[in-house]
Amino acid sequence: MRNLIEELPEQISLTVTKQDLIEFADYLIKEYASLQRTESALEHDLKKAIDINEVAAYTGFSRSYIYKLTSGGLIPHYKRGKRLYFKTKELEEWLTENRGFNLADIEKQASDYIMRNPRRF
Repeated sequence: MRNLIEELPEQISLTVTKQDLIEFADYLIKEYASLQRTESALEHDLKKAIDINEVAAYTGFSRSYIYKLTSGGLIPHYKRGKRLYFKTKELEEWLTENRGFNLADIEKQASDYIMRNPRRF
């Protein structure tokens, strides 16, 4: 890989005007504000509590099945009065905690097992 820094001339002269600096500062301020809005929106999404109807739409499970999961303590949920609430981040984690394996994963596990446990004759 070439080192482009070493290929630069020893001295580089650069003229930066006051207007260039103002434009660059404006650009940075706009980018920072945009990042803050994005971060704020992400935090709001992660903290958002949804009700059982939204959970049913989000997961594809029926309401009765969701009630069964909550009564068994199998799904993360909150209860306020008679209403159930769920956090989308916790639901996402719960839905993805039992990852299935594909054929390549199983073959790798089998190969690793054989390497660790050679048969003795």
